[in-house]
Amino acid sequence: MSTSDIFVSIACLSDPDLLSTIYDCIAKATFPERIRFGVCLQIAEDDEQYKILDQYSPIRTEVVPLQQVRGPIYARSRCESLIDDEEFFLQIDCHSRFFSGWDVILVEELLKAEQINPLSVISHYPLNIRDYDSSDCHDRIGHVNRYRYIGEDAIKSHGSLVNLPERPLPSLGISAAMLFMRSNLRQSFPYDPFLHFGLHAAEQVLYAVRLWTHGVDLFCPTQHSLATDYEGSRDRIPLSVKRLCSRQRQSWPEATWSKVKFLLGLDEKQYVDPAYKESLSESMRLYGIGSVRSLYDYYLFAGIHDKLKTVFPRYAYSHL
Repeated sequence: MSTSDIFVSIACLSDPDLLSTIYDCIAKATFPERIRFGVCLQIAEDDEQYKILDQYSPIRTEVVPLQQVRGPIYARSRCESLIDDEEFFLQIDCHSRFFSGWDVILVEELLKAEQINPLSVISHYPLNIRDYDSSDCHDRIGHVNRYRYIGEDAIKSHGSLVNLPERPLPSLGISAAMLFMRSNLRQSFPYDPFLHFGLHAAEQVLYAVRLWTHGVDLFCPTQHSLATDYEGSRDRIPLSVKRLCSRQRQSWPEATWSKVKFLLGLDEKQYVDPAYKESLSESMRLYGIGSVRSLYDYYLFAGIHDKLKTVFPRYAYSHL
C-alpha cells in the first residue's frame, strides 16, 4: 500500500464542505503522502474560498464557471481527466468524512474482491455522517441489492442495511458517493460527459450496467471506510447558485432520460431526444453497454425483467 497512490475524485457544486472533506481525507489516511485529488469546482467567478486549494500540489483542480454547469456526471468526467499515474481511483461526494486508515481498508477490500474476479469495483451506500460516531451503526453496511422504483420516468436502484459480510458481497449496482477501483479500469470505463443533468438512472444505474455487461463485478465491502452527508449539503449551496443551475437544467433531465432508456434497452433509438441525435453514435461507441454479459442477463440478475416488461412497451426483451 505504501507504494500505491490513490486518486480521489470530487465534484463540487459550490459546497464549502469540500475543504473539510479534503482535510479529513488526508488526516485519516494511513499514507497521506500517497493521496492525490482531482477536483471539479463548479463555482462563481468571484468565489475566493477555494483558492487555498491551489497551494497544495496533491490537489489538481478544474474550474467550471456556473454558466457552463451541466450536472454531476459532466463534473465527474472532468475529474477523471485529471488522473495521472495513480494506481487506484476513489469517487466520493464533496461532503464526506473518513474512517481512520480508510486508504488501507479500501485497497484490502479491492484485493479481496479481485480474488473472486480480477475485474472488480467496490461500492456501497456510505454511512450517514450523522451516524458516524454511533457504534450502533458500524456493524451494518448499505448494500446495493434491489430496485426501489421502476417507472416510465426513471428506474432507481437502492439497497438495504446488512450485517458486515465476511467477504465482499456481490451487488447489482453502485453508489456514486463511494466507488473504488483501479484507475486503469476507470479510464477504460469513463463517465459519458453527454448526460446533461442526468439523475440517478444516468449516474448510477447506467454506469453499473455498463460495468457489469463488460464483465466487471460489483462488490459491497466488509468494512466501513467513509461516511457522507445525505441531508445538509443543499443548505450550504448559495441560493443564487441553485437558481442559476435550475434555469440551465430546463428540459435536460428528460432528454437525458430518453437517451439512457435507449442505452438500457428500454426504448427504441427513434425516441431519443433530438438534442442527442448527433452525439449518440459516439456515446454508444465510447460509453456503451458491453458484450461480455448481456443486458437481458443483467435484468435477470437484478430480478427486474418482468417488471420492465410491464412498464416499458418498447423494452428490447419484452418477448422473452
